[in-house]
Amino acid sequence: MHQQVSRIFFGIDIAGFNRADRSDYVGLVMRRTIYDALQRGLDSAGIPPECYELLDRGDGIMTVLDHSVDIVELVHAAVPALAASLHAHNKLAHQAHRIQLRAALHCGQVVQDEHGYAGRDISHVFRLLDSPELRVALTKSNADMVLAMSDPVRLLMASGSSSAQPALTPVLVTTKESPARAWFAEFASDPALSR
Repeated sequence: MHQQVSRIFFGIDIAGFNRADRSDYVGLVMRRTIYDALQRGLDSAGIPPECYELLDRGDGIMTVLDHSVDIVELVHAAVPALAASLHAHNKLAHQAHRIQLRAALHCGQVVQDEHGYAGRDISHVFRLLDSPELRVALTKSNADMVLAMSDPVRLLMASGSSSAQPALTPVLVTTKESPARAWFAEFASDPALSR
């Protein structure tokens, strides 16, 4: 039976995963690194395992979280902790092992069946993650991660917390369906790291 459910979607994707200087072994090391970093982030936000699923995407992970998860806590605790773990890895890693992540955060309705999820909202987070604008923003930055936050998430952030927000830049993002506004934030920037 198909069931419509509310979910939060947090996707991460390794930039340049299949670069010529990266062997399959390096790919495995990078995958383990992002899984460990994501787990540290979720743990630091106090999000229990029963409140999320990790969907493997080869060079990335789509985290599907229950609607009961505090999205403000996700942005203020889980995302910075993930970025800090990634930054610590990059400071010590060989050039080919250094990781830059594109990340996207969105929330909405999906239909769930025995194979997973389908719907406009999960498609939208993939569109944000793969958008040319996010790719360019990451390429131009020295950041370890650039996050694209959807308008609905930004509205929840603005209404749900008075604490300091990450510096957000509004960007018109190109998607397959139509342009959409997103909010970009850089995490764990370190100009000393050459990319």
